[in-house]
Amino acid sequence: MENEIEKIFIAESTEILEKLENNLVNLELEVDNDDLINEIFRYIHTIKGSSGIVGYKDVYEFTHKLENLFESVRSNKLQVDKNLIDLMLDSLDWIKLNIFSNDIDKNKLDKLENDLTERILKFDENNYKIEESKNEQILEKVDKVLDKKESYYRVVVTFKSNIFEFGIDPLSLIEDLYLVGELISRTVLKDNLPTFENYDPEKSYLGWDIILKTNSGIEEIENVFLFVLDENIKITDVTDHYFTSFKSEDSPNKKIGQILIEKEILSTSDLESILDYQKESLAKVGEIAVERGFTTKNVVDELLIEQKKIVSKSLENTIRVETDRLDKLLNLLDEIVIGQSSLTRFVEELDDNNADKFKIAMYGLENSTREFQNQIMKIRMIPIGPTFEQFKRFVRDSAKENNKEINLIIEGAETELDKTVIEKIGDPLRHMIRNSIDHGIETSEKRVLNGKNKIGTIKLRSYHQGGNVYIEIIDDGGGINYDKIREKAIKKGFIREGDQISNEKLNLILFEPGFSTADQVGELSGRGVGMDVVKSNIESIRGTIQIKSQDGIGSEIKLKLPLTLAIIDGMLVTIDTNIFVLPLLSVIESIQPKKESISTIEAKGELILVRDEYIPIVRLYEHFNINPKNKNLYEGLVVIVESDGKKVAIFIDDLIGQQQIVIKSIERDISNSKSVSGATILGDGKVALIIDVHGLIQDLDYAELKTR
Repeated sequence: MENEIEKIFIAESTEILEKLENNLVNLELEVDNDDLINEIFRYIHTIKGSSGIVGYKDVYEFTHKLENLFESVRSNKLQVDKNLIDLMLDSLDWIKLNIFSNDIDKNKLDKLENDLTERILKFDENNYKIEESKNEQILEKVDKVLDKKESYYRVVVTFKSNIFEFGIDPLSLIEDLYLVGELISRTVLKDNLPTFENYDPEKSYLGWDIILKTNSGIEEIENVFLFVLDENIKITDVTDHYFTSFKSEDSPNKKIGQILIEKEILSTSDLESILDYQKESLAKVGEIAVERGFTTKNVVDELLIEQKKIVSKSLENTIRVETDRLDKLLNLLDEIVIGQSSLTRFVEELDDNNADKFKIAMYGLENSTREFQNQIMKIRMIPIGPTFEQFKRFVRDSAKENNKEINLIIEGAETELDKTVIEKIGDPLRHMIRNSIDHGIETSEKRVLNGKNKIGTIKLRSYHQGGNVYIEIIDDGGGINYDKIREKAIKKGFIREGDQISNEKLNLILFEPGFSTADQVGELSGRGVGMDVVKSNIESIRGTIQIKSQDGIGSEIKLKLPLTLAIIDGMLVTIDTNIFVLPLLSVIESIQPKKESISTIEAKGELILVRDEYIPIVRLYEHFNINPKNKNLYEGLVVIVESDGKKVAIFIDDLIGQQQIVIKSIERDISNSKSVSGATILGDGKVALIIDVHGLIQDLDYAELKTR
């Protein structure tokens, strides 16, 4: 049992220390942010209490000192400054060593603790005093929270049966309500639904009964139905009925003061006077309310029990699941998808009488399987924000070591990716940020001379687009020195003297193993050192990487990543009896070549003309050294695919069709081809290779580069 408790403590400490670190770095930029200060204090208090329960005595005693120090910040006796943040971050490092490291010398830990304790005591000796004038600001914030009223509306909609004739989709109007507020409940009204024999697919029969929570007024709800106001639409304000119940259920962090106001035991002004009286913690509001005669101790005790029930209910709705269990569940889903594919093939071979019945059953199974897959994917999807946040301290410390001033800006923290993808991009991101710090951002003096802000900026941005996730690392530094890259590339034999190589081609050389522009490799490696590893790590998760740079303005590195590594939609194609899968997101079209559209250009190979654009042809059978049914281009098909704006026409024998594909990884000792990203098992048990379109195009680019 002790082992289990310690595991839980270590897991929770990992999360808390990450949040603490990020909050401290943010506090350095927002020294008067009371919410941050209170959150940091709560995290320190939690670590202290948990470590004492589990038996980490040294951590317990040390965090008690930190808690006392930060209590001075909360009570406005100590000003937040760079020195305090440095001390707090160094203290977190010591706590991490104690909790997570088993092979650290105890004497070294004790010395570090003594040094940190001395620094803590110095803050008490020095006069970091400020006026205790924040109370009014605190009360203003409390008032804003308490006065912010959300309204609840009941929206009952029944559309006319001929609404489709006017080009209006009722469901899209219902979905537009999500832009106004939160749909607490939604019930489909089926009273007007006719029997199957009388059903007309061109008519609308359904209605909706919706409870909407919103900060907006009734006018904004009416605007959603602006073009259908003659329909049967009723909007009713039901705030009085819904406010108390939903507020109680949806707020696991509800304070006792809020509950007292909701129960009409206190008014807002009463709570303000109580807060003015006590400056330590809202936890004692109940006691003060009893002392001042607003209520009785029995009532407060009952409300505290209600508060605990709210928290317990919230905790019951969230569970911690090991990643291995999710992986096993995903593997079971893989087998279901493969089995479903096998059944689909079986149905295709049945006679017409039985096939229709099976197809209806298969359609339902396919929908259920896809929904099952979507739900598992959602469980595995996590926001990228915490991964981005962990780099705040890294940028702060690295900039300090290099005598530079750098701000890290984060955009798109809410963007979600598969947990496996996020785990694999941490190190590549760190390396690229390191390069931006070391070689991208100039010193403050140089930036001022160049007319820039003395503080450099690195921006981490993420967003969804076209079924993929894009991550951009943008700096406003001096840009890439292409003259230096060209010079080093000639010296190392990557290109020849006099070759006219574009900057785009020089960017490819940056990813060659062992290539570097650094004269000396220091703590922060030179641009190019290890970039081949970054590239291979990104490509191992079916991602791509691009570099853009402008002299004196800055650089941008863009990563294109899949949402998940587990399942994709693919197009199945054949070469003789061999089956290959092309990711559907990369496929543009398939065509049968005509003689007049084929050209052969020296040193460029075969090209096909498609709508005034010449596209290189890849004979896939040559790439994999297999015998096709057709070697004549006019007797087969070509599939036009695209990656990062570059197109190729893949020559194949035939198309099978589209299918959902479960990806299985291939060990590198089986295949080290960049053109293959994995394999899948089909319904009949055959194995099909999955083509990596980016890798295929990249092979062509490198082949062209090396012929120069």
